Parts: sequence; C-alpha cells; structure tokens
Amino acid sequence: MKKMVSLLMLVAVLLLAACSNSNAENNNEEAISEESASADQTQEELEAMKVEEDKVVATVNETEIKGKDYNSMLVQTQLRYTMSGEDPSDSEVASSIEKEVMDNLIGQELLLQKAKEEGFSASEKEVETELEQIKAQFDGEDQLQEALKAQGLTLEQLESQYEDIVVVDKYVNEKVGTPDVTEEEMKAFYEEQFTKDAENPPSYDEMKDRIKDYLVETKTQKKVQEIKDELKKEADIETLL
Repeated sequence: MKKMVSLLMLVAVLLLAACSNSNAENNNEEAISEESASADQTQEELEAMKVEEDKVVATVNETEIKGKDYNSMLVQTQLRYTMSGEDPSDSEVASSIEKEVMDNLIGQELLLQKAKEEGFSASEKEVETELEQIKAQFDGEDQLQEALKAQGLTLEQLESQYEDIVVVDKYVNEKVGTPDVTEEEMKAFYEEQFTKDAENPPSYDEMKDRIKDYLVETKTQKKVQEIKDELKKEADIETLL
C-alpha cells in the first residue's frame, strides 16, 4: 500500500523534471528566462518550508520524529499537490500541506509502534525484495540517485523507511485484510466517473479491474485511518512546529 505510493512519487519526480527540461528547450529565450525566474522563486518558497534535519518536530509516546523525516514527506506531499494542479507555495495550500505532513508522520509512527508491539518484523530479504522493485523502475543507479536527491533522501534512508513500511504493511494486512468490493459498487463508480461527461468513455469491462483496485485501496485507507484515530486517542502526542 504505502510502498506503492513511495514508488510512484519517486518516478513522478523524474517525470516532472523531464517535462520541465522539454518545455524549456521548446520556448524562446525570453519565455525561458521568465519561466526560470518564476520556477526559482517557487522553489525557494518550497525549500523555505523545510526544517533543520535534526529538529524534533513531534514526539509520539516519547519517540521523536525528526526534521529529516518531515522534509522527506514534505517534498512528496508538495509534489502530489503540484501534480493535482495546486500551487504548494500558496500560503493556504502550504498550511494544508504542513498539517497533512504532520498528521501522516504521527499516524505512521503510531501504526509502526503498534505493529512492533504486536510482534511484527521485517527480514532483510523482505526489505531487499521491495527495494529491488523500486530500483527496477529506473535506468541505472544514477537515475535512481537523482530521484532520491529530488526527495531529499539517500539510499540508506530509503532502506530504513522500507523496513518500517514492510512492518506496517504486515500489520495492516492482518488487521484490515482485503475489503470486499461489489459489482454494484464498481458499476456505480464507473457511471459516476466515466460516463457522466465523457463523449467516448472506455467500456466498463476495460476499466473494471482498475476500478476494483481503486475501491479496494480507498476502503483500505479508510479503515487504516480509523485505526490511526483510535491509536491517537490513547497516545501521548506533542507537535513542536
């Protein structure tokens, strides 16, 4: 679940960089200059949202969450907002991003603590298997390092993250499992999302598997959020930003 999100974000960083380079090549010098200045200003504003890597941004049951983890998730969240057409440097959007990042970090830490408390763990082989799936998406080590750098990550940090991700995934799979999705739910989603305004929508049979995957993931995330909310009620949490 979370591992797929991380992978998509890594790939998206490279795609956005490639699109940016392509656009710059196709514009005239004046347009390039204006676009570059605007992009530089936006980037500076986004960078300003980061905190010192060693700063404690929150404590969860006496476990510290550091700035380096906050910054990593911040970059991923800023990217997601950008891909959805929102300006992450806008003050209101930036405020939403900061809250979302903190909520996600605290929620993930609560899940990890609960998973470890109940005896879940990750072997080196399991972590390596997940990392190999990520590495396979890139054309060599240099491209992977470029993607990691764009997110403020090192390979060692990614490996550490994935150990925790595997542990949490095991816990979630046992507690939540795979939610049921009915044919009626899939058809209703198809009618709402693909036929309402489209002139030539794809057929239901073409989209059925994707719709099912999306609805399963949506239901899973909802149940995971319910678990987080319950854990928060009993946790000692302090935010320090």
